[in-house]
Amino acid sequence: MIEKLKIENLDVVLEILKQDMLKYCDGNYPEKNWVGHFITDDNNCFAFGLYENNELISVLLSEKLSYNGCIIWYIATNFNKQRCGYGSTLLNYFELYIKQLGIEWVFLNATDNSLQFYSKHNFITSKFSKVYEHVKDL
Repeated sequence: MIEKLKIENLDVVLEILKQDMLKYCDGNYPEKNWVGHFITDDNNCFAFGLYENNELISVLLSEKLSYNGCIIWYIATNFNKQRCGYGSTLLNYFELYIKQLGIEWVFLNATDNSLQFYSKHNFITSKFSKVYEHVKDL
């Protein structure tokens, strides 16, 4: 089941985001207040979770941009449940959801660990510095 994240799930979201490949360049993880704003700002942000048996498995945090665009800040799956299709399911749902709202394109940055995932989902990729930029018209 996929639904909008609730603030009550914030600690679980933070646990899912505590993965080595999701650390900032300074070695820290996303801060509680910053992550919380995605869950509470319904006007500019999208925060979805994929649940299985009432357990939060995957999260997606994004924000509206100018010119009918959207940035995905994070899409992450519980480390023990990766490579089972949860992230793909969540991303596909998200794309359909925002397309219905008039969002026309999606942008994100990611490391080389995720190149295959975004390629499979038809993102166009370019290398910029130590991260890759991905964009997709919806």
